[in-house]
Amino acid sequence: MNILICGSGILGKALYTQLNSHKNIFVELLSLRQCEFSFFKQKFNNLGEKDIFIDSMDPNDINESFNKSIYEKALMFREYALRNSYEPSFYYLSTSNLYKPSLGFINELSEINSAKSPYLTMKFNNEQLIKDYCKSNFALLRLVNVWQSEASNSFFGDIFYAKSNNLFIKSRPKDELVISYAHVSDVCKIIEYVITKKVFGIINITTNSFNSRENIKAQVNGRSIKSIIKNIGYRIYSNVINYEKVIYKKKELF
Repeated sequence: MNILICGSGILGKALYTQLNSHKNIFVELLSLRQCEFSFFKQKFNNLGEKDIFIDSMDPNDINESFNKSIYEKALMFREYALRNSYEPSFYYLSTSNLYKPSLGFINELSEINSAKSPYLTMKFNNEQLIKDYCKSNFALLRLVNVWQSEASNSFFGDIFYAKSNNLFIKSRPKDELVISYAHVSDVCKIIEYVITKKVFGIINITTNSFNSRENIKAQVNGRSIKSIIKNIGYRIYSNVINYEKVIYKKKELF
């Protein structure tokens, strides 16, 4: 089996490392910044019926500072891949934040939020594009918030920096919202399982870990933990994949 990953961000690189450990899988990772369109077309056209294309090309956010030229390059690559997706299976890395916040658990059949940020609008539109134009098997992988202790410029990056430097981390609006999260290595193990078992459709990639940002900050600040029973948010689980059968022991924040 050949796997082509396009998009060499934190998750793309971690997926490459995870999948490259298989002796019977050949994995290639393409950087959007460095890859020319002609080279991408060559690599994609070499994929056959048993092969896999992983779309990890989206930016981390849509804001004033994001690289518009790289974003437009991703659109061009994705359009070509979908237009020529007759043979390889197509796996798109989406987000579980597309769902409508809830007091209860959220699964693959839960309602999508109608109010969307520019980033979530991008994810929703890309999902629709794949549903409408992919000519082969596809999976929309809706990932929870991915964390790792080495990350920077993110909520979890700030959390680990404050904890390691014994700093107080300030509260922000909407800290009471419940979020779901998973370590990058656990996310990669679940995606590896989904790919090798040829699971398709909409799939929540989650380890059933959730809490409010307020409580996560409280653990760093040495404050008491509050009940989140009445807190709205994203308690994400999957009807499709039982993570406990895939991960021996999931990584915890603290």
